[in-house]
Amino acid sequence: MTLLEKLRQDTRPLHEQTEELFYSGSLRNAALTEEEYLHLLRTHLGYHRALEAAIDQQPLFFADYGAGIRRKTPWLEADLAEQGITPAPSADLFADWQPLELLGAAYVSEGSMLGGKVVMHHLQKSVALQSILQNARFYRGYGAAALDNWKAFGQFLTTQAGEQHERVIEAASRAFQIYQALFRLYAPTNTLTSQSVSE
Repeated sequence: MTLLEKLRQDTRPLHEQTEELFYSGSLRNAALTEEEYLHLLRTHLGYHRALEAAIDQQPLFFADYGAGIRRKTPWLEADLAEQGITPAPSADLFADWQPLELLGAAYVSEGSMLGGKVVMHHLQKSVALQSILQNARFYRGYGAAALDNWKAFGQFLTTQAGEQHERVIEAASRAFQIYQALFRLYAPTNTLTSQSVSE
């Protein structure tokens, strides 16, 4: 079994739990509200901005990662700015993670791009979001390059992980938990600040 297959298998419960938490019912029923959509953007920004900052601190290990084409932070900041929102700074969630652990977090990040097209399809069915989505960028993801980018990431992941599969899988599991914690932190009922999230 390849590392990607192991990751998919071992993190599936957390993956499904995260999808369910992230308004999957409302998405499928074309009932997502503007407030919920903005909540999702803030959650994703908190995760991707922190991860990208941590990866930038490991330039040698991530030399072949393609960080430039994989940045989601500018898309998310642009989508929020379109709505007049300037998010608070994100916590340094991955500052103490080792490169192999960041691979696990990157797996979660890159995997989310595969489902972006499906999510965008559901979003476009929500009447309440039509005006917001005209210039939306994040959920369009990599567009036609999605599959190629995923394959390239899989090769990079496999090469860099070597035999350290369990360490990468454990980190991916923690990354899903961080994603869920961010979702709860940025819930509309909470004050949206740069509070820290437990790792």
